[in-house]
Amino acid sequence: MKLKKLIIPVLLSLLILALASPSVHAYSGVYYVTPNTFPLRECAAYECGQLLTAYQGDRVEILERTSTGWSRVRFMDRSGIGWIPSDLLSYSPDLRSRTGPPYYVNISSLPLRDAPTPDSRILTTLHFNEPVEMLGVGASGWAQIRELRGSMVGWVPPRYLSSDPPRYPKSSPRRKAPRKAAPKEEPTEPPKAM
Repeated sequence: MKLKKLIIPVLLSLLILALASPSVHAYSGVYYVTPNTFPLRECAAYECGQLLTAYQGDRVEILERTSTGWSRVRFMDRSGIGWIPSDLLSYSPDLRSRTGPPYYVNISSLPLRDAPTPDSRILTTLHFNEPVEMLGVGASGWAQIRELRGSMVGWVPPRYLSSDPPRYPKSSPRRKAPRKAAPKEEPTEPPKAM
């Protein structure tokens, strides 16, 4: 009984201390921007306004992260704060040191986009069996890759990449034609009584 009376105040004291102490900054350290260029945004979404441009190798500190895969960062070598997708940041300053086995484009042509959406700007077009470096897959489900000819970083749907060189290109996705509306029938007037 005495033990029970002693444990409760101790646990309450620990809880009060935990709540009163400042939260530990879990993102300490230096991070590096991986794409050639990327606009920092006003908020954590691609639709938000652009503030300034981050360049490959820029050193940043993460101030905040969202559950949707965005980080609020502050430049360490110049002034500026904004939002960038977390998967565009790396611990390694040597971006070429993290290369893995190449992936290969498995369709005739594949647009490399500047954001992981089908309506974003096309940076370049990749061709069948072109090797690329996989940097990761974002929260959107799109793959961030680096094309090996010019080291341009962009986004593609991962289903168009294969781990081995394919023999034949996959057929490109076909868009369904919009359905034509059925012609409207003209209302017929009932016959007039004589």
